[in-house]
Order: sequence, then C-alpha cells, then structure tokens
Amino acid sequence: MKEIRLHITNSTDDWKDWDQFLAKSKRGIYLQLSDWLKSYRAYGFEGHLILSKDPSGQIQGGMGLVLAKAGPLKILVAPYGPVLDEGKEDLFPAFVSEFYAFAKKSGAFLAQLSAPIATTSDFQDHFMTSQPAYPIAPTGKGLLFKYVTGLSAFRAVKLFAGEKDAYEKVRSNYKANTRRDVNKSNRMGNELVFAESVEEIQKAYDLIELNAENQGYSVRSWDDFGPTLISLVNCGHCMIPCCQNEGSLKGALIIFEAGQKLHYIMGATLREKKDLLVGHFLQDQVIQLAISKGYDFYDISMGGSPGVVRFKEGFGGEGLPLPEPQYWVLKPAQFFAYQKLLPWVQKNKTFVSKIVKKFK
Repeated sequence: MKEIRLHITNSTDDWKDWDQFLAKSKRGIYLQLSDWLKSYRAYGFEGHLILSKDPSGQIQGGMGLVLAKAGPLKILVAPYGPVLDEGKEDLFPAFVSEFYAFAKKSGAFLAQLSAPIATTSDFQDHFMTSQPAYPIAPTGKGLLFKYVTGLSAFRAVKLFAGEKDAYEKVRSNYKANTRRDVNKSNRMGNELVFAESVEEIQKAYDLIELNAENQGYSVRSWDDFGPTLISLVNCGHCMIPCCQNEGSLKGALIIFEAGQKLHYIMGATLREKKDLLVGHFLQDQVIQLAISKGYDFYDISMGGSPGVVRFKEGFGGEGLPLPEPQYWVLKPAQFFAYQKLLPWVQKNKTFVSKIVKKFK
C-alpha cells in the first residue's frame, strides 16, 4: 500500500485527467464528470475531488464530491464512488476514510456515499462486484439528501458488442409493440440531427422544460444548467440527438457518454395530433449509435411515470440495482433539525432553491 497517494484536489489539471480516466475506464460514470459536479455551483455548492495516483502519476481511482451548503448547514455527498481502476478495489477503505475526514473538516453534519457495486450482471467490468468493508461504520443507509443527483439502478440494454448481427439481436429483445412502433417511426419522415450550437442546445432544452411543466415534474432551469450542458457538449461528454420532421423540432434527448457507455438522462417530445412516434425513433437511433461505438450496453435509465417505465421496458434491458447509499451523522443536533425541516423543504423546492442561492 506504499504506492497510494491519496489527496483532495481542485486542480484544473487533475480534473482534466479525471475526465479522461472516466472516459477510458468502463467503470466511469457521468455523475463524476467535472462539469457535472461543478454545475452545482449554481446553488452555491462546492465540487471537490479525491484522487489516488501511483508513483508515475497514473490515476488509480477517484471520487468527485459535492459539498452542499445553506448558511451554516453543510452536507457532503459522494453521488457515485469511488471509481477505482480494475484491480484497485483494495483502495476502497482509504477513500472512505478520506471522505469521512474531509466531511468533518468541512463542518458537514451529514456525509452520504453511494458505492458503485453490482453483484449480478452481464457487465461486471463496469462495477465493483463485492461489498467492501467500511473502515468507519456508517450511521445508517438510505437516500437522505436527494438534491445531488445519484443512481439507484441502471436499465442496461445489452448491445452484443463485437457481434456482426448485434442490432438484429438487440431488436429481438424489443417487445413486439416496440418493434412495430420503431419500424413505423422510420416511415414517417423523421430525421436525426444533433444539437451542437448554443442556439440549438437551448432550443432542445426549451422543449424539455416545456414538457416538464406540462407533465408536472421539475428539471433544472436553463439559467442554472445551460452553461453546464453547453460545456459538456463541447467537451464530447454529452450529445443531444433531436428529431426533426419537415424542418421542425419534434423531440430531443440528453445523452451522456462516459465509462464506454451511453446514458439516457432526460428527453421530451412534442405532443401533437399526429403521433410521429418520436420517442421510439430517437431511442432506437441512440441504441444503433451505441452499437456502432462497440459499447457493452446502453443505459436507458430507470424510473419515471408508469407510462414512461412501460416505454423503456419495451426496449428490453436488465435492471442493475445498486446498493442504498450509506450515511454518517457528524452533528446530531443539526441532523435532527434537518429531519424535522425536510418535509417542508420537499414541498417548497422552488422557494428553498431561491433561498439557497442567496447564501452562495
């Protein structure tokens, strides 16, 4: 263990090296990308990075953190990690210890960590496969702080990487109705384009915001998330496939690329009298793109309304559950107050967001 060099950093060079590590390693994840973590600065939160390097300077593993703050109240979150190079699982205890120490030093009353473990899967190269021991016993487990995005599971659509008839095999796992609707969508004049300019990206996100408003759920505002989205697209970590029909934008998806896989984050389609099956068209196009890249699976994501869940299930896929987050209570009095206030906070998210920004 003498080769371990574990340190907290905010160096621009370290963040750049970390992004490159996440792109190359199958264990990489978009939740750890520098732009994604730094996007929480819009709320006055801080991004930090724990890195381990060998004597030659090569990254062995890392873990991006978000320090959420509202006045004197602080919570340290590791939304997914540590992400460790294959064969470096023995570094897990050192990362947890460093995480815990940094939480105490930062004055956090709560520290929450979500470990990337999937014990049963066809895609073992992408995860740790066993539950490591925690050097400091957690107070409990559960998602206590939901305002830094994490993952509870993947829905992994197997892509039959390297096989000549991969797309046909993937399609055979579609439900019959989904295959029919994908075929129909390809006969409706739908065209795939990618939003790349600032104007195109904002237009696509406007559609997502409109859909969220109409369907009664919340997404981050363009003012808060737009700069991050533009940077992620420019860096090649994000793509925004759009569907046009007769020159008009009909739908858009936000797809992140990290860890040699594509992740569906969110999307929207225009609801019109004539159903162009835009969602089926776009998801099938992204699946074909992921196959062309030689990736093992496409994460079409879990969750959503019952209708959205049925739509995703139509493309097949294996649910890969991740363990519940572990948490440590560091200041019991503040934690008690947080628990009492949480129901009110959840009912008044917009108001609380405005208040939090005033403290940044």
